[in-house]
Amino acid sequence: MIELLKEIALEAVDRGSLADFCTGTVVAAAPLSIQIENGPLLAERFLLLSRDVTEHEELGQIRTWTDTEGDRWSFYRMIRGKALQAGEKVLLAKAAGGQQYIVLDRVKGGGQ
Repeated sequence: MIELLKEIALEAVDRGSLADFCTGTVVAAAPLSIQIENGPLLAERFLLLSRDVTEHEELGQIRTWTDTEGDRWSFYRMIRGKALQAGEKVLLAKAAGGQQYIVLDRVKGGGQ
């Protein structure tokens, strides 16, 4: 089984089907467009967004306790306002085939 996995991995490398990573800058938030560093301007239809760069609802539980009341579990509903804004730098992965890019997360730094 391990030999089979090694063979599959080597074939993928030979075909050049690994993802390429790059950085970009959000030019506009709505509709979303990202300028790749030294590359094209990507329209929203070419972008797949990770949860960390979108506004989304989060449901969960939180445990609180006091000396007098003991443990208490409460449910919460939170809206995470993480939508991309113009001017933010992002990390992208170019999908195999090069037709779509996955926006993975925000980045800082880079000497700019």
